[in-house]
Amino acid sequence: MQLSILLTTNRTGLLACSRIAQACSWASPEIEVIVRDNSGDAQKREFLALCRRDNCNIVIAEPCDMRTNFSEIFRLAKGEFVFIIADDDFCFDHAIASLPAVLGQCSKDPSVAGVTGAYAVEGSQGTSIASYQNAESDDVEARVNGYLSYSGPNVFLYAPMRREIVQRVYGIIHAMPALFSFHDQVMALLYLLNGKFVRLKRLLYLYDVGVWEVGNTAQKRDVDFYTSAGFDPAINKLHWFLCGFEGAVLVRNSNLFPDYPLAQRQVIADRWFSMMFMRFKGHTRLTFESRFTGEADRLYAKLLTSTGQLSFQGMLAEICGLIALFSKDNAQRYHDFWNAEINRRKPLPSFDDLVAEKRAV
Repeated sequence: MQLSILLTTNRTGLLACSRIAQACSWASPEIEVIVRDNSGDAQKREFLALCRRDNCNIVIAEPCDMRTNFSEIFRLAKGEFVFIIADDDFCFDHAIASLPAVLGQCSKDPSVAGVTGAYAVEGSQGTSIASYQNAESDDVEARVNGYLSYSGPNVFLYAPMRREIVQRVYGIIHAMPALFSFHDQVMALLYLLNGKFVRLKRLLYLYDVGVWEVGNTAQKRDVDFYTSAGFDPAINKLHWFLCGFEGAVLVRNSNLFPDYPLAQRQVIADRWFSMMFMRFKGHTRLTFESRFTGEADRLYAKLLTSTGQLSFQGMLAEICGLIALFSKDNAQRYHDFWNAEINRRKPLPSFDDLVAEKRAV
């Protein structure tokens, strides 16, 4: 099997069902489609039963969290490449039909991590066409710089990628002490570090910005991720600093991608952190009336003036100091994970290990 298209779905209603029906229509001997629904909605389950066909696996699951829904659907994938899509977006049929031939040509080239194309980004004020510069470059620095030069929503993840690369990247995301909304940015960085992307000369995917279009509602969604993980909204003040720190540590120390020379790793880590620090400095972040707003504001001001002198360990200490104000347990978990990654004390667990452990509980 060459390509597995994976659609985890929780939404109900005609729009979500229409997206699922479209995905099921792509099933063929070269493309398997797997849909896993955890909505618990009886009417939707009746509809999904009608979508079953050859090479199309419909899984009806009990309500569960996002991580479980994805880990379980990924476990079923057989394709050399996987394409993860959402039930509120849209794919272009001709692009999907062209993928088996494209993937067949690049499957034996280990330098190719996946396939990208043009993206339609739809917002309330109109639709724009986006693509990522230099994604097809053999130069890893050019790939990362091209990604960072795009200022729109992160749609890079919506692309067919080698399953074993996705497996490694999701492995570290699942191993992290908490899931944050910016982790899609870190994932894109890791994918680009793993290889180049063949460019499809077609519109590949339509992304509906939705609540992420407006600053306040987008930050409310960011905070939803933090609070569901047991973090106070005050941590939202450090949102882009956290993204810069975590990405830079992984670039500098991780073994999740080819072993680039240390000097090149440092250049990429510096570029990543610099871009995220510009966002940290330039974007006003809300704390939603947290009682720790004063402490978060003071740390924000301190980091603006002291970051050039802070090591990774120093950054980690400052981050954990704020987290400890509202959760000592979360501060300890965050410290232990990132301290180990900074020092490379032990290899991170694999995705398969994490899934097996979760299923055993």
